[in-house]
Amino acid sequence: MGILSFRRFQRRWPLGGLLVAWLALIAAPLPAVRSQEPPPLTFFVPVSGTLNDAQPAETWQFEGYTGQVVSLIAVTTDGDLDPVLQVTGPDGQIVAENDDLDSLVRDAGLEALTLPADGTYTVRVSRYQGEQGTSHGSYQLTLTPGFARQAVRGEFEQGDVSWVTPDGQPVPLLQGYLQMRVSGQSATLLAVPPEDLRAADVYLQAEARLLGTPPYAEFGLILRAQGPGLGRFYQFKVNTQGQWHVLYQDETGVYALRTWTDAPVLNTPNRTWSLAVMARGERLDFFANGVMLGTVSDARLLTPGTVGVFVSTGDQPSAATVLFDQVIATTRLGSTYRGLPLALTTWEAPDPATIVNELAEGGHITPAPARDLYLFEKTQASTDLASVFELLGSEQAVYGDFLFGGRVTIVTEGQSVGCGLVFRWTDERNLSLAYVDSSQGFGLVQAQDAQLTTNVYDLSPLVQPETSRLLIIAQGERVAYYLNGALVAQETMIPGKGRVGVALLNYEDVNTRCLWSELWVWPLTG
Repeated sequence: MGILSFRRFQRRWPLGGLLVAWLALIAAPLPAVRSQEPPPLTFFVPVSGTLNDAQPAETWQFEGYTGQVVSLIAVTTDGDLDPVLQVTGPDGQIVAENDDLDSLVRDAGLEALTLPADGTYTVRVSRYQGEQGTSHGSYQLTLTPGFARQAVRGEFEQGDVSWVTPDGQPVPLLQGYLQMRVSGQSATLLAVPPEDLRAADVYLQAEARLLGTPPYAEFGLILRAQGPGLGRFYQFKVNTQGQWHVLYQDETGVYALRTWTDAPVLNTPNRTWSLAVMARGERLDFFANGVMLGTVSDARLLTPGTVGVFVSTGDQPSAATVLFDQVIATTRLGSTYRGLPLALTTWEAPDPATIVNELAEGGHITPAPARDLYLFEKTQASTDLASVFELLGSEQAVYGDFLFGGRVTIVTEGQSVGCGLVFRWTDERNLSLAYVDSSQGFGLVQAQDAQLTTNVYDLSPLVQPETSRLLIIAQGERVAYYLNGALVAQETMIPGKGRVGVALLNYEDVNTRCLWSELWVWPLTG
C-alpha cells in the first residue's frame, strides 16, 4: 500500500559471493603445535587452529610426489571465520588457492589437487583479507588422498565386517589383513566392500603384501564394478615380475587398455606394494609405491560402480595368497554445506503442509500447528516507474520466524520488471524483499532505515518465463530463498518482526501486472 521510488543498476557476481547491487532506496581435532617449522599434516587426521587479529594466518606441511592427487578442506568450527587456503610447492611457487569451496559456504577447499613435483608442500590457512580482515574463529583442516570424502576404509581388524565376493561370500580376515588366496591355472578371486558404494569419480588405494614366494601372481584394484555378478569394471593389475597392466571387462569380453609394462618401482624386495588409481571421467591415473605409473583414457564405463581388490594366478597352475590392508576409497565432497536441503522434492505440492512437513522431518524447522494465512490469488498493476507494495492480512499479522510462499507471474510490455514477496515490513524504510524479474534474475534485499543491509542479485535459468514459485524461510538472522524448489540464496539478515505482502517493481513507464497465487504464511516456533 506504500509507494517507493527507485532506480536500478546491476552487477553480476558468482553465487559464491551472493552479493550483487540491485536496489537503491530514496532516503575433535589436534591443536596446532607452534614452532619455527610448520607442523605436519597426516592423511585423515584433522588438525585445528585459531585465526584472529593477533594470528591472521597459520602454516602446515606435508610430503608429496609428482602426479599425486590430494584434497585439503578447511572448515570453520567456531566464530565467523572466513578461511582462505593456499598451497605452495617445494620450489616456493603457489600451486593453488581457494577462498570459498562453493557458493553456499565460507569454508575453503582444494579438491583433487594434482601435485606438480616431489617434495615438501606448505599449506597456509589465513582469514579473508589477512591482516586487514575482520573475521575470526577456529578452523579444522583435513588432508585426504584423492578426493575429500572418505567413502570406504578397510582396516580388517578382528571383529570387522569382512569384504565379500560378487556372490556375497565373506572373505576371511587374518591378523588385520584381508586374506585373498587362489590356486590353479587362471584362478581369480575378487572382493568388494559390503557397503553399497556407487561412484564414478573415485580414488582407490590399498596396501598389498604377497605371502611366500609363488612362481607367479597377479593382483590389484578394480573400480566402477557393476552389472550381474559385477561383470563390468576397470582392472589395474601388477605382477610379481615388476609389470603393470590395465583392462576393461564387460559382457562382450576383456579388453587391454595398457599392455603389460615394466616399472622398476614395482620390484620390491619386501614383497609389499602400495597401489592406487584415480578415476575422473574418462581419465584413469595409476600409481604404485609413491610413483605415478601412467594414464589411460577410456569412455566405455562412466557410470557409478563399486570398488574392490583381487588376486589371480594368471595362466600359471600355481597358488597365490595376497594380504590387503588399508584399502581406502575417497569420492567427491563437493561441499561442506550441512544446512537446509539444496532442493525440495515437494516444492510443487498444492498443500503448503506437504512442503512444511518435508522441512520439519529433516529437522530444519519447527512449525506451528497450522498456517496463518492463505490467499488463492492477488493482482497488482502499474503503468508508472515505481515500486508498489501491498500488505496482506490484518495489522496484527506480524511475523518473525516463518515460511512465506507463493507463485508469481509477470505480465508486462517492458523489459525490466520485477514481482516479489515482502516480509518483515514495518514501513517503507524498513523491509525485506525476495523477487524475480523479467530478465530472468532473482534478488533478496533488506533495508534498515533506508540503508541496504542485504543486497543479493543474480541471473538464473531457474526463473521461469511464465510462473515461478518463491519460498522464504526466516529463522532469526538466517533467511533462505528457494526458487522453483532450488535453494538460491542464504543470507544473514538483521532479525525482527513485521508484516508480509507483495511487491511490483516497475523500472519503466510501461503497463505491467504482477499476478500471485497460492500465497501462504506458516509461522515457526522455538
